[in-house]
Amino acid sequence: MVSITQRNNGGFTAVELLITLFVASIFLFAGYQLYTQVIRDGQEAASIAEVSNLAYERMQNSATTVSEAYPNGCVSASQSGPTNVNSTVPGIGTVTFATTISCPRGTAASADLFLVKVKATYSLNGAQQELEHATYTN
Repeated sequence: MVSITQRNNGGFTAVELLITLFVASIFLFAGYQLYTQVIRDGQEAASIAEVSNLAYERMQNSATTVSEAYPNGCVSASQSGPTNVNSTVPGIGTVTFATTISCPRGTAASADLFLVKVKATYSLNGAQQELEHATYTN
């Protein structure tokens, strides 16, 4: 009779290899989802920053010109409702900038304080977004 000795070979069995590949594929899929979400969030943040910068520039320009336009101070004629301007921003589309000038301390001739607000309205990923910048100037 011939006896066969069993040797202990190192390595993975087929079942262990399949389980390892299955777990690795789960990690790869989760990593890919995380990567795409980070890229999407980064693009969205860049778009919001672009609109915010444009709204801030419009607010600063309006704040410097409002005191020159109304040298007698903030009177009722200097208050204006929203002045809408549409602008096309690459990667976002049409953005509506609404500039409002008001007199927060009343409309007396001695009131020389203006409140300048710029509200940007745009659509991002199918959702309506708004952001606003405001400043006081004299």
